Amino acid sequence: MRIKRSVLLTVIGLLLVTNILTLIFSGKGEGKNTESVASIDGKDITREEWLHSLEDKYGKEELKVLINRKVMDRLALKYDISVSQKEIDREFAMIQSAYNVFDEGTLQDEKDIKSQIKADLLLEKLLTKDVEISDNELKKYYEQNERVYSIPKMLKLKQIQVPDQAEADQVLEELKDGSSFEALAMEKSTDQKTAPLGGDLGYIPEDGDILTEEAKAEVKTLSKGEWSKPVPADDGYLIYFVEDTIKKNHYSFKQVKEQIRRKIALEQVESPMRAESFWDELDVDWYYGEERTK
Repeated sequence: MRIKRSVLLTVIGLLLVTNILTLIFSGKGEGKNTESVASIDGKDITREEWLHSLEDKYGKEELKVLINRKVMDRLALKYDISVSQKEIDREFAMIQSAYNVFDEGTLQDEKDIKSQIKADLLLEKLLTKDVEISDNELKKYYEQNERVYSIPKMLKLKQIQVPDQAEADQVLEELKDGSSFEALAMEKSTDQKTAPLGGDLGYIPEDGDILTEEAKAEVKTLSKGEWSKPVPADDGYLIYFVEDTIKKNHYSFKQVKEQIRRKIALEQVESPMRAESFWDELDVDWYYGEERTK
């Protein structure tokens, strides 16, 4: 299956770099570079020193991201290559079915993940545009890996864990009064892993082994936007909230034929799967000279 954890790791890395630089440079202006951002025993660290350190640490990677986006856009126009929303949604569903509970990658913003999926698919298409694979080989791969293209029903859940029934009842009352489930999870949940995330469990298979049988039976009765009654757990009670669902699906050979072609083709191409592989084609020149892959 061409569903890569690297997609998720890339998203996390890019979000970290982009958010840091956006936060810092959005406040940059005349007179601000000499202001103090910290002091040690009366000695200041200036904004200029801070920005210089950030540029040294993150500047090259962020510039590379910006260049690669432009490169992909130009090449997509040049070769008339596009990525449909249907393709993006299919990859997203397959990623969520493969990597779910407590995986911080899957708990990133859906929009950012889908944006990276689109870039990843576009790069795959560019790298494999001239590679032909016979239908027989494609069908053989599909038949050998058909289970990969079966997606179970997925639930995007949030949870609030509390120590006793009384606390659970109090949470339910606050939810009925209009309180945010996410805010209550951050305030009241005793689960250290999900509380800082607003109770987010990510996407999990409805019939997987992540939930107890009692919890599974309860969440199956819920629709999107509904919360459960308190479910007994080892450390008290759990209240679940269904934020989103992905329907069970089995992708036909026709639906994933092109995806399979790209997977097999990528194993044959000599170029590494990086947008930098196309820099020479567009005569890219940048601040860091020939340092493209470091």
